[in-house]
Amino acid sequence: MSSPSHPRSATAPLQLRRWGALTALGATESGFAALCRGESGLVPVGEAGLAWLAGAPGHELLGPVAPVGAPLGLPRALAMAIAALGAEPFDPDGLAVVAATTAGAMVEGEPVVGEYVRGQPMSAPRAFFWEARLHGVAEAVAAHLGATGPALAVSTACTSGTVAVGIAADLIRAGRAKRALVLGVDALCRSTLFGFRSLGVYAPSPCRPFDEARQGMNIGEAAAWVLLEPLSENASFELLGVGVATDAHHLTAPDPEGHGLRRAILAALGGVPSEAVDHVNAHGTGTLPNDATEAVVLPAMLPNAAVSATKGATGHTLGAAGVVELVFLLQSMAAGMVPPVVGLERPIGGVNVSGALSRREQRIGVSTNLAFGGHNAAVAVRRLG
Repeated sequence: MSSPSHPRSATAPLQLRRWGALTALGATESGFAALCRGESGLVPVGEAGLAWLAGAPGHELLGPVAPVGAPLGLPRALAMAIAALGAEPFDPDGLAVVAATTAGAMVEGEPVVGEYVRGQPMSAPRAFFWEARLHGVAEAVAAHLGATGPALAVSTACTSGTVAVGIAADLIRAGRAKRALVLGVDALCRSTLFGFRSLGVYAPSPCRPFDEARQGMNIGEAAAWVLLEPLSENASFELLGVGVATDAHHLTAPDPEGHGLRRAILAALGGVPSEAVDHVNAHGTGTLPNDATEAVVLPAMLPNAAVSATKGATGHTLGAAGVVELVFLLQSMAAGMVPPVVGLERPIGGVNVSGALSRREQRIGVSTNLAFGGHNAAVAVRRLG
């Protein structure tokens, strides 16, 4: 079945009017307040209260979301998504749902895979394998809201959330949707925890983005969303653009010179001078190569921007990271504040980062993400009024 056609314009201006987030720091407003206080939601695996992580190395830190109180029986990722949406009203007419994720329902799938590997009868009903698809969350949220527009998933590793914003904008401009809900969600599971540990990038201590003594990353979970609509007279934030570029330098490591990241930032700005950017929320994983690449690119590309990085407070939320960090950027710009980089003690040279909260008027903001496979993505927004 094809989606209804709506008025289309390849250059129609779009706004970001509403948003929400659920992270290890808490819900939308309380979480941002905790971020500005320099708090961290990271806890040891053994204290996370997540039974399915039993047996994982207990000394490692991660960022769990508090119990979400969603109906029992839902996959955790979907439960977090519904909890993050809360009671917010959405006009379902022509509403597209674009969900960014890397794990989907992997939490619930891991025991089933274990049964298969051990040659045991699989306990999950056949319907589980349909529901556990990556785009299961998108379809379930669309059904939950009664959305009549397209529902699809984006999985481009850690750039998924930012890429999803760009796809949502394309759907509106192509006349496939009147408005779009962009959702980023990933739940903690053993596969991602052990996967990053096997790569040697999981820190045994709290993540320290852009710090000389950084040792690696911590994993978190989150659900976050933004609503994208045609620009209206009372808009607060305009979407300037989303840029995506692939450098294919290495399977897991970023290009040290950041050529792809540079192209992504320029594309996102869409002709706005890079010197005009006031604030950039960096990917800032706390790994040696990622932070080194951004330390080369950001001062050169965005010389007047204050740099924030939030993964020291929430952990790396993978497919949700782009949406989580866009929400934090919008909140920062609305409040006129740049949150502290949690864990920062000795900043690496050249990057305008701080471990203290600062006040700063912000008109142009950028959020960046880097991912496996040489993916680079950036989103740029303008505060209006």
